[in-house]
Amino acid sequence: MMIRLRKISFSHAARVAVVSLLSIVLVACGGGGGSAGGTVGVGAGTSGGGSSVKNGNGAIQITLKDTNTGVESNSLGNGPLTAYATVKNDLGVAVANQLVTFTLSSNIALLAPASGTALTDVNGVASVGIQSAGIGSGALEVEASVKLATTAVTAKVAFAVSAAASAAPAAINFLKAVPSDSSIVIKGAGGSGRTEVAIVTFSVVDNKNVGLANKVVNFSTTSSQPVTLVDSSATTGSDGTVSVALNSGIDPTTVRVIATVAGTTISTLSDTVTVTTGQPVQTAFSLSVEKRYVEGGDFDNQPNKIFIRMADKFGGAVADGTQVVFTSTGGAIVGTGGARCLTLQGTCFVTWFSQLPRPASGVSTVTATSSSSTDLLSGSTSFVVSKSYARVYESATPTKRTPPVASGPTIVRDFSVSCAPQTVKIEIVDSNNNPLPEGTTVGSGTGTNATLSVSPSTVEYNGAEVVGSSGGSIHSVVVTPVGCDVLGSKTISGQINLSIKTPLGVTVPHSISLGSFKSL
Repeated sequence: MMIRLRKISFSHAARVAVVSLLSIVLVACGGGGGSAGGTVGVGAGTSGGGSSVKNGNGAIQITLKDTNTGVESNSLGNGPLTAYATVKNDLGVAVANQLVTFTLSSNIALLAPASGTALTDVNGVASVGIQSAGIGSGALEVEASVKLATTAVTAKVAFAVSAAASAAPAAINFLKAVPSDSSIVIKGAGGSGRTEVAIVTFSVVDNKNVGLANKVVNFSTTSSQPVTLVDSSATTGSDGTVSVALNSGIDPTTVRVIATVAGTTISTLSDTVTVTTGQPVQTAFSLSVEKRYVEGGDFDNQPNKIFIRMADKFGGAVADGTQVVFTSTGGAIVGTGGARCLTLQGTCFVTWFSQLPRPASGVSTVTATSSSSTDLLSGSTSFVVSKSYARVYESATPTKRTPPVASGPTIVRDFSVSCAPQTVKIEIVDSNNNPLPEGTTVGSGTGTNATLSVSPSTVEYNGAEVVGSSGGSIHSVVVTPVGCDVLGSKTISGQINLSIKTPLGVTVPHSISLGSFKSL
């Protein structure tokens, strides 16, 4: 069968009727799409602070109001905002006990509570507070989301945080001072390791301990001595911190900086900043040594620490990092980067080691030098570079000695007429006529028919000025014959060794003869 098509014409009114009819048909058929599930959202609302969204399961509307006035507002200024989300079901009835989640698109504002969640009340309304984080200004969005049946419905609205929006300050805290030891030197004494300026930093925070920007802080000091604050006031940065420089004056002092939040009574004190001269003076230039008699005359690489202490004219330790250089007439010095050391808390040390050259006198002199801004400072100290091989002299006094016997017993005592113990004064020296090393022990060795005791039993520094070839250490030796009886019929002899041993273990035998004496 053949069908013939004809051209059909419509008037304008007819065309409108057809289009309308087609639209009705499309709606009835669900034309145009649309989903019964999923998430439905909308962009920011217009002025007035409101925005709403609905789907087949219900609707959510979000509104912003000034918390203090209750007026709708999209500006977070001097006071906080409250975000209200109203939830209704598909019949337009308010829904209670629905969990609404609020989120912010930027961290320049904060939600209260911080979880950003709230339940709708009997009117279907859930609310949260919004306040400035105090870290800047700008525009952002708050979004409210609720799950209705199987569909999450969200609405969001934009608002602005103005520069004026800031929480009220609750406290001002001292954070730190630079230098870290809070010590600076008087005006004109600065240099390497010495600064005349301290930087003191504070932080202004709200009641949540969040730093507050753009807060004016006023500064003053507690010192009656002349010190200078570079600024009398300053404004906190975006993190709530503020710093002020403190310049030293011409006199030593201690000072604390007082920081007060402008327009309030909120204030705090910094830690104490100490102002010292920091410059060493000759009268406080002190050298000392670990040992005065060092066993280095016969051995290399034996150490002796050399200490330096320095202070300023007021007795304050010099600035850390003050350099001291050392020289020596014998041996070698090892320090920090050479024959030097850098002070820490007013002191430092180097280590002297025994080696060539060795002065003929057996005494090594170490000289330390440093400087202030105006003077060259120096000091010297000496110590004996002791040899290890002992010589023993019998000595009635430290200045009267009997030369040692070249061979045979060093000391001879006579017990033929009395058996009472006898005391012998001896002097022990090295080959340079100097004391043996500190710590050398002197005591009893092996013997026959005799005992002895020695006092003092070690070689120690006696406090005298160190001068080469000035003698050794003095010891009292008590010798007692064993088995002695002047009425005895037998004759026996006695002998005992004097044991002298250096810290490095060197021993040289020295004997004491008791001669022949009567015995039962």
